[in-house]
Amino acid sequence: MKRVYTDERCPGYEIVNNGQPVFEVFLEGNLVSSFESWDQPDGTITEACAGRRAEDFFKRIQSVPQMELEAWEVPVPRRSTSMEIDQTMAKARAETVPEHRLALRRHALELLRQEESLAEAVVNHLIESQ
Repeated sequence: MKRVYTDERCPGYEIVNNGQPVFEVFLEGNLVSSFESWDQPDGTITEACAGRRAEDFFKRIQSVPQMELEAWEVPVPRRSTSMEIDQTMAKARAETVPEHRLALRRHALELLRQEESLAEAVVNHLIESQ
């Protein structure tokens, strides 16, 4: 079930959730960010909680300076998936050659660093500081 959230205070922004933990943030139809949240033990999210998370996100966008929001208009680079990170970590655990294991771990760390954009970091910081 596709859920789309908008707010008149943030024209052009849409938050899309499909009942899974991932929320995608679109600006003028372009994907600019994503974040995760869940409230069920199985990792899913109820419609009520998704609505609250979207509302919280819009409130926090209001408190971010316009200059930082403009950074979102830059296209998002290719993002590694959680599955790719998990596979790299599994390969590192199974690797017997220490140099190869270290290289795989470094690659996994680099993939993890790529997961959070500047905009996500700003919003996550605002969420955590409340």
